[in-house]
Amino acid sequence: MKANRVIQVALCICLLVGVILFLRSGLDQNVLVSAARLGTIRDSVVGNVKVYATSTFKLRAMSQSLVTEVAIAPMGKPIQVEENQTLVKLQAEDLERAFFALELEKKHFSERNEVGSLAGMALHILEKELKSIEELVAAERQAAFDLEVKRSEVNRLRAQVEMEELNARHFLQNNQLKFANLSAEMTKRTISSPIDGEFSECFVSPGNIVMVGELVGVVHSNDRIIEVSLNEEDFVALEEGMAVAVNLFSMGEQVLFAKISSLSSSVEPQSGTRKLFVSMDDEANIPVGSSGKAEIILLEKNDALVLPTKALLGDSVLVVSSGVVEKRKVVTGAQNLKTVEIIEGIGVSEQVIVETPHLFQSGDRVNPTLLDFKD
Repeated sequence: MKANRVIQVALCICLLVGVILFLRSGLDQNVLVSAARLGTIRDSVVGNVKVYATSTFKLRAMSQSLVTEVAIAPMGKPIQVEENQTLVKLQAEDLERAFFALELEKKHFSERNEVGSLAGMALHILEKELKSIEELVAAERQAAFDLEVKRSEVNRLRAQVEMEELNARHFLQNNQLKFANLSAEMTKRTISSPIDGEFSECFVSPGNIVMVGELVGVVHSNDRIIEVSLNEEDFVALEEGMAVAVNLFSMGEQVLFAKISSLSSSVEPQSGTRKLFVSMDDEANIPVGSSGKAEIILLEKNDALVLPTKALLGDSVLVVSSGVVEKRKVVTGAQNLKTVEIIEGIGVSEQVIVETPHLFQSGDRVNPTLLDFKD
C-alpha cells in the first residue's frame, strides 16, 4: 500500500516537472540582440538641449474693444510676419465717429473765420472815427470828453477781438490735442508685429471682447538660442568652434550639425551643470521650446569593440548565449549617443540584448533576433 502511494507521488512530481519544463520552453521571450564588433567610435560628451527664440514678444491688448480680425486663428498654423504687420484688429467705429466729429468742428470753425469777426469789423470803423475825433480835438473843434468816450469804445472792442482770437487759438489747440489722443487710441486698436519673425500663437478670435492688458498672441524672432547643459567635469576639453551633433526629440532620428559659439562662464551650483551655446545654419526651422540631446565630438577611435549605447545597464550588459541570458559587468571607454566602446567584459561577436534590457535577468530563456547597428 505504501509502495503504491510512493509511486503515485513520484509520478505526480515527474508530471509536474514535465509540465513546468514544457511551459518554460513555450514561454521563451523574443528579444533583439546585437553582436559586438570592431568599428570606429567618436569619443564625445553628451548634454541636454533646449531651444529658445532670441527675442520673444507677448502681445497684449492696449484697449478694451471687440476683436474684428486676426492673422491666424487660435491653434492655427504659425506664419512668418514682417515688422509693423497687423496681426490683430479691434473694433474702432466709435473712434471713427469721433474723428468725423472733430473734422466737422474744424470745418465749421474755418467757415466762421471766412465770414469774419463782427467785433473786428466794428473795431475797424471805430478806429477811423477815433482818428477823426483826435484831429478835431487837436483843432479844438470838438470836446476832449468825446475823445475819451471814443477811445474807451475802441479799447473795449480791441479786447473783444483779442479774446476772440485767443478763443480761436484755444479751439485749434484743443482740436489738435483731441485728434492726437484719438490717433493714439486708434493705434491701440491695431496690434502689430514689433519685429520680423514668426506669429506663433494667437489667443483670440473675431467676436471676442478683450480687456486692457489681456494676452492676445506671441511673436518669436527667427533667430534661435540653442542651449546645451553639461556636467561641469565635461567642460575640460571643450572649445569654441568644436563640432556638435544635435538630435531633437521632435525631429526623430534627424541629426543637425552645429558648432560651439560660446561657453558659459558660470556653473549652476544646485545642479552642477554648465551651459554652452551652439549655432547652425537655418535655425528658423527649429521649433521654439524643442528639447533633445547634443553630442560634442572630442576624437575618433578606430578598431574599437563597440555596442549600441542602449545595451548598457549601468556598468553591465545582458549577454545571450545558447538562448540563455547572462548579466555581465563591462568596462567602457569612448561613448556617444549611439555607440559605446567595450574595453573589458565581452568579446567580438558576442550577442547582447539591445532593446529594453532592464526587463530581463540572468537565467532567462529567450529567442534572440540579430539586429545590425551603425557606428
